[in-house]
Amino acid sequence: MKYFWTESQRRQKHTSCCFEFRKGAYREEDPHWQEDSICLYADIFDELELYPLFRKAVPQFDYCGPTEVTKKQWQALLGIAKEHGGEALQVIMELSQWAEGCLREEEVFTVCGI
Repeated sequence: MKYFWTESQRRQKHTSCCFEFRKGAYREEDPHWQEDSICLYADIFDELELYPLFRKAVPQFDYCGPTEVTKKQWQALLGIAKEHGGEALQVIMELSQWAEGCLREEEVFTVCGI
């Protein structure tokens, strides 16, 4: 992947300055950095101005905390990203395979902010 790291790649880079995309609903008792999570470095999120796109699709999006994303919100994010275009769309399209697979099994996925 060009933009996202697996959890093992994140560990190798010795950083936690990432958004963690994790399957299913957020549960406080689950530790961060699940093996089946994928991570997006915060600098990429900021440089590509993804925050406004997420906020349009997911009004309760929390940059610093956990946010659950529903199937409907995911579809809205895809549409917003397609309208926006550019590299932000490339990031969302890369996320798409993981998100769609997750949403076939779960009602939501969670984005854990930095």
